[in-house]
This record gives sequence, C-alpha cells and structure tokens, in this order.
Amino acid sequence: MLDRLHMLLGESVEPEVVRIPKARELVQLLQSEVLPFVSFSDVTRRLDGWELVQVEVCPEVPTFPANDIRFLEPILIEFDPEDRSQPNAIALRPDFPRVPHTYMVERGKPLRLCLFDEPYSEQRLLWTASAYLRQLKTWLSKTATGTLHQPGQSVEPFLPGSPAQVVLPSQLFEADYSSESQLLSMDVLPRNAPPGFTLVTRRQGAGVHNEPDLKCIALVVETAHQTQSGLTHHPKNLFQLREFLEWMNTDLFQVLHDKLRNWIIEQERDSAAFVLLVLRIPVRRSDDGTPEMIEVRAFQVAGSARHLGKSLGYFDEVEGTIGALIGEPKATSESQDLALLPLNPVSDLNRRDAQILSGTRGLPDSRILTVGAGALGSQTLLNLARGGFGTWTVIDHDVLLPHNLVRHALPGTGVGLEKARALSYFVNRLHEDGRAVDSLVADVLAYPTTDELRAKLDSAEVSVDFSASVAVARWLALDAPGDSRRISVFLNHDGTDLVILVEDRARSMRLDQIEAQYYGAVIERKEFEGHLLYRGEQLRYGRTCRDITSTLSQDTISLFSGIAARALKDRIANPESSLAIWRTSVNQSVSYHSVELAVPFESRYGDWRISTDKRTLQKLHDLRQHALPNETGGVLLGYPDQLHKVLYVVGALPSPPDSEEWPTSYVRGSEGLKQAIDEVSSRTAGYVGYLGEWHSHPDKSSCEPSQEDLQFLAWLTEYMFLDGMPGLMAIVCEDGEISWRTATLSNSKNPDDR
Repeated sequence: MLDRLHMLLGESVEPEVVRIPKARELVQLLQSEVLPFVSFSDVTRRLDGWELVQVEVCPEVPTFPANDIRFLEPILIEFDPEDRSQPNAIALRPDFPRVPHTYMVERGKPLRLCLFDEPYSEQRLLWTASAYLRQLKTWLSKTATGTLHQPGQSVEPFLPGSPAQVVLPSQLFEADYSSESQLLSMDVLPRNAPPGFTLVTRRQGAGVHNEPDLKCIALVVETAHQTQSGLTHHPKNLFQLREFLEWMNTDLFQVLHDKLRNWIIEQERDSAAFVLLVLRIPVRRSDDGTPEMIEVRAFQVAGSARHLGKSLGYFDEVEGTIGALIGEPKATSESQDLALLPLNPVSDLNRRDAQILSGTRGLPDSRILTVGAGALGSQTLLNLARGGFGTWTVIDHDVLLPHNLVRHALPGTGVGLEKARALSYFVNRLHEDGRAVDSLVADVLAYPTTDELRAKLDSAEVSVDFSASVAVARWLALDAPGDSRRISVFLNHDGTDLVILVEDRARSMRLDQIEAQYYGAVIERKEFEGHLLYRGEQLRYGRTCRDITSTLSQDTISLFSGIAARALKDRIANPESSLAIWRTSVNQSVSYHSVELAVPFESRYGDWRISTDKRTLQKLHDLRQHALPNETGGVLLGYPDQLHKVLYVVGALPSPPDSEEWPTSYVRGSEGLKQAIDEVSSRTAGYVGYLGEWHSHPDKSSCEPSQEDLQFLAWLTEYMFLDGMPGLMAIVCEDGEISWRTATLSNSKNPDDR
C-alpha cells in the first residue's frame, strides 16, 4: 500500500525504534491486539522527523451504505515530532469518497479525515491512542450510515479558513445581496500571535479622516447552489480558482470580464484599486434541499484592477487611457502568475446580528429615553446597546471630568466632552449601522421644558431614570410630558445595593407611588436593615462646595450595571409594575429581594394630596381591629413633596404602651415613640419621619371627626406649621372606612372634612 503513496516520503522503521511518544503509544497498542476493529500494517519516518503509522480499520458498514465506506479501510496516521498539531488521519484508498468532514490538502493527494471539532491544545490534555482509534472507527462507521454530520449541525463549507482576515460589510453576507461591486476603504492591522494581519473595512460615516492603507474593489462572484461535501485546499492563483469554480458551473473569467468592464469602462471608476474577489457559495445539505448558508470567501488578487483587466486581455491602455478590447479576450502569459491571497472573511457587526448573538432578538425593540449618563447609566446603556437592545436617547447636561473615569464607560479621550453626546458617539461605533443612540444635552429640571425635550419624551416608549436624583424621578413621575412607561434605577448610598422601580405599561401605578412603597418596605422588612446607611467617605475633586464625589469602585458598578441590564430587558418585556432590590454581602454574593406592590390610594384634601397604598390602609385597620372594643391610635410615617403638595403615607406606628385606650376615647402616649421614629428615620437615611396622627373610632360610630378631634387637629396644625407642613389626621372606622383630614393655619378653623 505504501508504494502507492506518492505523497509519502521516508523509510520503513522497526516498531521498536519509533521515537515520537504518541506514535510509540499507538504502535504498542496495535501490537497488543486488544482492539479487534483495527490492525497494524507498517510505520515509516520522513526526513523531517515525522512518523507515519499505517493501520487497517474495520468499521461498521450497513448492507447499503449511504457513502462508499468499505469493510476494511487503510488509514495512515501522521505524527508531528514536536506535537504541535494533532495526528492526521489520511485515507489511503484512491477512490475514498468526498464527504463532509474531509479535507483535500492538495488536488490529487489523499483526503484527510476531520476527526475532532475542538482545538488540539484542548485534545492534548486527554489524548490517548485508544481514544483516537475509537474515534477513527466511529467516524468511518457514521460516515457509512450518513449520520456523521448531524441534522442540527451547520452545513459543511467548501474552503478552509485563512490566517489573514478581512472584515467586510455585513450586506455581503446577506442571502439577498444584489452582487453589486463596491469600493472599500481598508486599514491593515498586523498581529503577532499568530503572525498575520487583518484587513478592516472602514464604516461609512465613521468619522475617520486619514487616508486608508488600502482601497479595494469588491467584485462579488456568486455560484449556483452547491451540495455540501468536504473541505478543499485554497486556490493559489487565479487559474486554480477558475478550475475550482468551473466544478461549480461558474465561469470566473466571464464574471470578471463583465464586472471589470462595468466598473472601469462604463462607470469610469477607480481602476488603480486592488481587486478583492468575494466568493459567495449557497450551500445546501442535500441535492434536493434549499441553501442553508451562504459561504463567503475572499481572495485579494495581486495588482490593481487595471492590471488584472489587461492581464486577462479585457483592456488595453494607450497613453494612460484604458479601452476595452474587441473580440475574444486573450489572456497574457502574466495572467498565469496572478497570485491570490486567501482571506478569512468576517461580517461586520450590525444591530440585528448583535441581537442574535446576545439572545435579545425576540425581545421588544423599544424606544428608550434615559436621563442621566453617569457611571451606572453609561455602563448599563453600554451593556444593553452592545447586544442591540433598544434604540436610545441619552439626556444629560454634565461633562466628563477626570475623576469620572474611575467608574464611567467612556474612555479618557472623552474628558471635557458632554457625557450625553460622547456616550452616543461611543456607543454608535459598536455597530456597523450605528444609529441606535442619539443624545440631548439638557437639564430636565430646567423650566420651561424645551420643545426638543418634549419631542424626545413624546416619542419614547420607556423612560429610565439613572440620575440618582429624587427630583428627577419625581419630575418623570408627575411632570414630564408623554405617556412613556417610567423606570428608576439607582444604587443605595453605600453602593452595595441596586434598586429598580418599574411602572406598569398602562401607568396605573406611578413611579412616585412605587417609591413610597420602597420606603415602606425598607422600614418594615428585616432583610433591608442597613440598606440606606452610608458608611463610605466623600472626596472633594474641585474647589467649589458642590465638587464632592463618593468612594465607589468600578467592580461594583460593573456588577450592578450587568444586573441592571438583564433586569431592564426582563422588565420592559413584562407589562406589570415591580420593585426589586439586589443586595451584596462582604463575600461578594448577591441576594435578590422582590417587594409585592399594593394597589395605590390617593385623594385630595384641601391644597394637599394624600398618597398611600392598600397595604398601609390594611395595617391601620388591623391595628384598630386588634384594639376593639377600645379606640386606639398612633403616628403616621411618611414624607412630603412640597413642590407638588403631596403627603406620602408609607406606614404607621401602633399605640405606645402608655396610651389611654377606652371604648369611647383615646389619648396617645409617648413611651418609646421618639426612639421608634428615630429608628425609622435612621433606616431611611432621614427621608421618612413623623407625618401626622391616626386614631380609630369604635363600631357603629361615625367616621366624622368629633369636636375633640377637630381641636386636636388645630393644635397639630400649629405644631406642624413650624416645619412648613400641614396637619394630617386619619380616622380609622369599621368596614374599611378611613377619613382623612388635613389643615394649614389658613384653614385650621375649618379643616377639610372630606
């Protein structure tokens, strides 16, 4: 058998003197005859030190095989003395079939079998001669039955990859590309490991003004539909490529004639540019199937388009003027030497492909407006935009300063630039069709709202607050135009916890109402203890009183921006409202906490609006019920919004133990009350405190305030006036009824009795 291998150099050696460890292991295994499906034939050594072991394999072959695999297959296994590449299995039978997972190294030479789909650097860790031979038998047996190439596997390409790469516009990879020629500006980027280079096509509108390293005419050659077979060696010159395409019923020279004539003669385009042949092969799984893949390969032709056209006899040049030759083209002898440089083509990244790669293709492609382009906002936006999620408008009025670089998504070259515009520019460079992010430099709290800001808000489907400003979140909830769904994303003061508040799609529960329930949960739930305590240090980065920043590491922002990005994808797709908190511990573990939201309750009393929720109301009823038949009471917890005249009631404290509770009267005590209110204030970083009073009326009694109630409200109003607050009183009655009363000094004698 060996004398028929014209590709094999070397002499036979005795099995005992085999030098290469893996070859020696294989020979020893074969000589032991423990594997019944394979036998040893011979071993040789080449002058370059490679050792070649010939074996005969007996695969499992059905009576009517899908491919021409024999009951006895002679196989040659090549071993690299340096063990840099995997042992190659070579089919010695001259008529071995061209099937998927084979590779023709050179025309006329035996086929290599592609046994493994992982790199040899990984295989080496577990490689054994026994496993190798078993895989060889499996390969032959499955090829015989036609099951080696699985139905879920991509169809087999015709040409292998190349060390040199070229990044091409994504449209060249589309199934419906029109095959038009186009001029591409390219930069050549060398690399050292492994040696090679990458040609990168410049994107249109990328803002790069220096001259490109290379200009190429992309001439697209599309073949007829082809059925997958095996890999073929790269053509080395234009004539070898012509032979390869003739096998696919494609006349390369006719295509070149038509496209070069159209480019140079008819369109009078640049003839000095290099020619980049872009080969598109529609590949199908079987002869009766439809193409499942467009295999795209690229070859750079030596010389310019003018040189190529003249070498193939299409044109002539007289005194610098190019003209088309009439008659049958006659290629010059120079055309025989037109070398090809194979390039491994890579599609540029567009938003659609980014969505597919990141698994967001099926999610809503919402129009999202963000307020705040700081550390958390910029990194969350970058995480989402990389995957093609959403189209964005970024609004911020701040500029990037050096201290921001510790945690911001923008690079150092952005210092001094407006954050919104710089972030928009930076993110839009991620994708070939980079128009997903626009920007507006504006202070959303400035009055009046500009027409441009109003238009941005009107067109948004979702508005996300990353500003970490209560004023901005409240503006979005109550004042901002448009009906977009509002979301607020922020960190606690220490930067250890992430909070996300989400309105429902119908906006039946506003952001400010969810914020109130957030504070209620911080007060009530044990797992949120310490959530709003600040233990960090503030640092001054400038000379004015406001030039202060907090200590917070990039790894924290990176962690929470990743969580926020994933959470936003999920919550935008879900129409319901939600409130969630992610807390980190000292060992970097993250715990997730969801707060079930209660139905909000609001009503206006005088100049003020009372805002609370059904859970808080139910707590008041439960406290009343527990004290029956006596009256009871306590204090209301919450906070005001003086701008919008809203009193947010987020909780209530029960009656102090020294209170006087009777069936027809109630006098609130004070034992432990100050400590309880201070505890609430501490848990909420001073935001929630004393807001008013509540007490109950007994069954069968009116919910209207008694004369004593009105006198108490008048006193309370004078007391709260010192803090610029109205008096607030709630009367809790039977059957779920609650009567609210507010009063200011201007109306304390006649408090609103609704």
